Amino acid sequence: MKLPLTTALITLCAQIGLSHALYGPKDDVQLLNPQTFDAAVLETDHLVAVEFYAPWCGHCQRLAPEWKKVAKNLKGLVSVNAIDCDVDANKGICGMYDIKGFPTIKLFGPQQRKNKQTGKMTKVASDYQGPRDAKSIVDHLLSNQPSNVLFVKWNEKDVKSKKSISLDQFLSTQNQTLSKALLFTNKPTTTPLYKALSVDLKDRMLVGEVKASEKNIVAEFGIRSFPTLVVLSPEHGSIPFEGPLKREALKSFMEQYALKKGEKRTEGVKEKKEKKVEAITSDAIMKRHCLDTNSICVLAITDSENQQETVDILNALKAKKDTFEYGWIHASQSSDIIRTLQLPEDYPSLFILHPTKHAYRSYVGAFDKDKIGQWLDSLKTMDAWSFKGDIKLTEKREHDEL
Repeated sequence: MKLPLTTALITLCAQIGLSHALYGPKDDVQLLNPQTFDAAVLETDHLVAVEFYAPWCGHCQRLAPEWKKVAKNLKGLVSVNAIDCDVDANKGICGMYDIKGFPTIKLFGPQQRKNKQTGKMTKVASDYQGPRDAKSIVDHLLSNQPSNVLFVKWNEKDVKSKKSISLDQFLSTQNQTLSKALLFTNKPTTTPLYKALSVDLKDRMLVGEVKASEKNIVAEFGIRSFPTLVVLSPEHGSIPFEGPLKREALKSFMEQYALKKGEKRTEGVKEKKEKKVEAITSDAIMKRHCLDTNSICVLAITDSENQQETVDILNALKAKKDTFEYGWIHASQSSDIIRTLQLPEDYPSLFILHPTKHAYRSYVGAFDKDKIGQWLDSLKTMDAWSFKGDIKLTEKREHDEL
């Protein structure tokens, strides 16, 4: 049976189109069109590479297998795309970027400039002029990969660039609302994966890196092997990542504690109303949170079984009696404090510190919000035992879980 002429022509055109197609759905190269271009290229903080091509172009056909390798090697790290300028619907975009030959590779970083014609902020494209083999392109793209990773230093004097930050400053940044990630590593440079994760979590999680040479910080967090990733959450305390350090597992883990996309960090008065009680997970946090303040500090010690209930009670107290500072310590890190202050080993327990008077007092009674609130109201004077020396957390053991 013969096909009608129109059907035969459509079939023939489809076959020709398929034979000329350089990229298919099984490839890691993302094909762009006017509907997807802005979201994929202009509305992301990742580095974006776009090949402008024509399927009949011999140079494009030779580049295609190399471009596929680039996309496969950089999946999840750099966005690798292509747009067919031979398609009528795409010619407007190709003209906008003044494409005069094929293939043309353009890179779009996160930086934006004002468009002189529209007055709007937009990305500025740059041409890739290097060799057209996969290795050369991959090396070039990774060398231009953006990063929001901060290098965390123990000593303030070692903070010498915008990419460096002291531990105290890192921990105190939006400490009531923003979780933080710390990667302890012995590698000389930041890995492409960690850079990509820092971009994924921009404004939703503070991402830091601690080199093995920062021995004070390594000791403070009880790190025993490299690499180790730890998330510091205002609500959940210190949570170490367990398992192979692969992209999907790491991203899923970090997303659990990051702000949701579109969620704004609270600031000013609003933050004061919404901030939660902080977990005391290191001596640096203890010093900043309690010992270096002029406020009486209310601290609870709890085990994992009673942790959520304890935190809920502290948050409720904080909402009504915000003249105090509040915090909680996991029992696994409290033995030194219990010994120094001669506290009962019964969880949950609670005590207060008066930093300027170097005095403390432990709470005796039921761990109940109303009863603790009445006790705090009765504290008009600090008739308590004095102590000398520093209050330090017990070093966190490898098997401990907060």
